[in-house]
Amino acid sequence: MRKDTRKKSPIDDADSMASRSALQSWVDFWFSPIDPRGLHAIRILAGVLFIAWLLPFAGELNAMFGLGGWFDQQAYREAARLPEEARPQFGWSILFFCGANSMLLKAVYGLSLISLVLFTLGIATRLTSILTWIIVVSFTANPATSYDADTLLVMLAFYLMIGYVFLGQQRSGQSLCSRWMGCRENWVFFGGTSGNVAAPRAPSAAANVALRLLQVHLAIVMLTSGLHKLQFGDWWAGVALWYPIYPPLVATVADAREHMASAVPFLFILSVAAYVTLSWQIAFPAFAWKPAWRKILLAGAIVSWLGNMFLYELPLFGAVIFIGCLSYLAPAEWERVYERLGKLRGLVVARQK
Repeated sequence: MRKDTRKKSPIDDADSMASRSALQSWVDFWFSPIDPRGLHAIRILAGVLFIAWLLPFAGELNAMFGLGGWFDQQAYREAARLPEEARPQFGWSILFFCGANSMLLKAVYGLSLISLVLFTLGIATRLTSILTWIIVVSFTANPATSYDADTLLVMLAFYLMIGYVFLGQQRSGQSLCSRWMGCRENWVFFGGTSGNVAAPRAPSAAANVALRLLQVHLAIVMLTSGLHKLQFGDWWAGVALWYPIYPPLVATVADAREHMASAVPFLFILSVAAYVTLSWQIAFPAFAWKPAWRKILLAGAIVSWLGNMFLYELPLFGAVIFIGCLSYLAPAEWERVYERLGKLRGLVVARQK
């Protein structure tokens, strides 16, 4: 067979180099080992959020989660016979094994809180990350207590589980406890084994994969949320924020007349706020990964948290978005954050002495 002795043109070489460069960039984006301190910070914040979400259920466990409570076994049977479009989305839950036994339900709840605390502190994260995901899924499965932020809580717990199940597996020289349970490395806020919170940790590809998955998923959520709002004329008209401020079943005529003297400026501010919200969500994938736009990312996350808390009365929804936005911080940015934490820790220790 005759060999092709023709020389490749500069265009062919450029295309080949561009293909290799694009592939390498894709591999680097997902699998480059990074300092895992960003993942540890996300874990601490998420763990505090999970605990704050689960604690208020303590007073009415049987009513909200027991099979003899508000949504009992009969309710599940009747809901299963509803048309598919009207049927609640049932999920699996370890709480179903408790049935109507209130003592067993309290025991599972107590163990769940202990697991969340251990995960937040970074103790046995290989195990507690899995338990955290199971706990979040289980306590969000009941239709009687579910709301919009539940899926975001599950998303956050799932990607943290991925990160901590595989974190550090590629490194040698670790003890069996540290390799499989992550006993010491994850105490980053307390200085870890070195006593220095600003000291860098060994790079981890698992930490990068977990954070990238969270970033991509959140970008999709924000984009689809913004596009979904475009289906409603209230957002096009710029008056969508009027309704959470003055709910139709609560607002009175006196409330509606409250801004008569300044109706035009007030509606103008509401319109601008609505359009800025739409723009931030729809353009989210375009600026979320760019360090130059980091202030816009974090400022929007804070405003979103406050807006969801005070307008829509959904504090957890905004908190998950804020934590998710923090996942976009690059390792160098986390390094600066931890340097400041290290200095603050040093000042506190010096004052105690």
